[in-house]
Amino acid sequence: MADNIRVNIGELKVAKGYFKFSAYGIGSCVVVVCYDKYAPIAGMLHAILPQKKKGVSENRFVDAGIENLIKELINLDVSINNIEAKIFGGATMFDIKSGSESIGEKNIKMAKEILSKKGIKISGEDTGSNYGRTIEFDVVTKKAIVKSYAKGEKII
Repeated sequence: MADNIRVNIGELKVAKGYFKFSAYGIGSCVVVVCYDKYAPIAGMLHAILPQKKKGVSENRFVDAGIENLIKELINLDVSINNIEAKIFGGATMFDIKSGSESIGEKNIKMAKEILSKKGIKISGEDTGSNYGRTIEFDVVTKKAIVKSYAKGEKII
């Protein structure tokens, strides 16, 4: 049975072996899971804002967090060529007509942009819309269970 690792807002955690990551109540935040497609090594980032401020490298920002996540995986001897990703969240939780992208949309866009620049394939996603999610990711099987009150449960 796999041990569970909870990843809260602004956190990044990595694991090797029989572990499951979980992130609860994902609204406009984006959860990025990067994993070695051949070995049981993965990491989960739970970011709240799309872009870091100058000189700040905190995991609460999508861009800095993904950079840090990739560095952590490389430190565990994962080749960047073996890394794939799954992304979740980025919902528009409140219908505010501002004429610009919501925070959730900006978070999704930033995650896709950074992963693309790094040459990391997104193998699955459940993003956008207007509902919250809970994510569980199994490091060994590479499967994510997405749970939501609005849409039930699905495997990505």
